[in-house]
Amino acid sequence: MVAAQEGPSMRRLIAATAAIALLAATPAFAEDGETLNVVQSGQVIEALSRSLDGYFDRRKAIAVQDALRARRAQLAMIRDRAKLAEALSAITVGVSGDLHLRVSVATTSAKAAALTDAEQALLDQRLAYGLMAARRLPANIGYLKLRYFEQTDAGADMVDAALGLLKDTDALIIDLRENTGGGGAADERLLGHLSKTPLVLETIRWTQGDGRVEVQQRKVRQGPGAPLYADRPVFVLTAARTFSAAEAFAYSLKANGRAVLIGEKTRGGGNPANRPSPPLGFGLVVFVPNGQVVHPLTGAGWEAVGVVPDVATAPDAALTEAYRRALAVAKPLVSTPKSEKERADAVADPAATLMADQTL
Repeated sequence: MVAAQEGPSMRRLIAATAAIALLAATPAFAEDGETLNVVQSGQVIEALSRSLDGYFDRRKAIAVQDALRARRAQLAMIRDRAKLAEALSAITVGVSGDLHLRVSVATTSAKAAALTDAEQALLDQRLAYGLMAARRLPANIGYLKLRYFEQTDAGADMVDAALGLLKDTDALIIDLRENTGGGGAADERLLGHLSKTPLVLETIRWTQGDGRVEVQQRKVRQGPGAPLYADRPVFVLTAARTFSAAEAFAYSLKANGRAVLIGEKTRGGGNPANRPSPPLGFGLVVFVPNGQVVHPLTGAGWEAVGVVPDVATAPDAALTEAYRRALAVAKPLVSTPKSEKERADAVADPAATLMADQTL
C-alpha cells in the first residue's frame, strides 16, 4: 500500500519524479532561497488542476478544480514555495476531505533528488528499514516499535529478524504511535506472522488513467517457516499521528479480532496511490490517490474517520496500559523464582517497572 509522507522508498519515488520535472522545466527554476514569480506560481496551479484528473473520485476532483480556479488570482501571488504548497493543500484537502491529497516541496535541486541505488540502500539500512525498537520488557513481554513500513523485501527480512528476537515472549506490544505509513513487504510479513490462518486484509479499487477500475485483494506475506507469533496476545498502540498503511495494519488486526488497539483514534488517511506523485514543477509535487479501500470483514474503511482504538488513552499512557493488560493475560511457559518476582513487581506497578526499564 503506497501513501504520502511515508518510508524512504516512497520518498525516493517522489523525489525522483520531481527531479525529472525539474530537469525538463525552464531554466528559471527556483533554487533554494529563491521565490517563485506570478507566472511560475500560476504554472504550478495549472499543473495541479490537471493532475486532479487522476483522482479516483471524479466528483471531488471537479470540486477541487473549481475551488482552485476561483482562488487562482490570490494563489498566484504567493511566491514562497512552502507557503504556496500549504495554501494549495488547504484547498485540496479542505474541499476533498482527503488527507493524502497534499502538495509538498519535494526538493530544491534535481541533483539532491537523484540518489543512486547504492546511496538509497545505505540510507534505508541506516534507518533500519523503519525499526525503532525490538526488546523484551520485564516479565517477558515483547515490544516492537516501527516508524514506517518498508516496502521492499528488506523490510520483510527486518520483520523476520526483529520478531525472531521476540518469538518466545508471552505477549507482544506493537507500537505504531509514530508510524506514518509506507506499506508493502514489512507490514504484510508482520501480519503473516500473527496468525496460523492468514488474516483477511483490505480490498483496494484502483482507478487507472483510462478510467478502468482494477480490484486488488491484499494478502499477508508468509514467512520462510511457520508464523512466529500466531497464538499469543497482541496489543497495538495508536495515536493521532498514526497514518495510512499503519492505519491499514491496525484496522485489519481489529477487523480480524486479532489484537487489542490502545491509544488515540488515528488520522484517517485511507486512500492510497500506486503510481508516482505528479510533478507540478519548481520542486513541488502532489500526491493524488487513485485507490479506494474497503475491508471485506467490515464493508467499510478508515478514510476520514480513522481507526478507533478498543481502549482510548492519551498517547503517553498507551504503553503503560498495554503493558498492564499484557501482564494480565500473558501465560508464561516457564516459571522460576526470579521470573515470578519480576512478574509480581511488574504487575504491582507497571508504570514504575517501565520507567526503571527506561522504555517510556
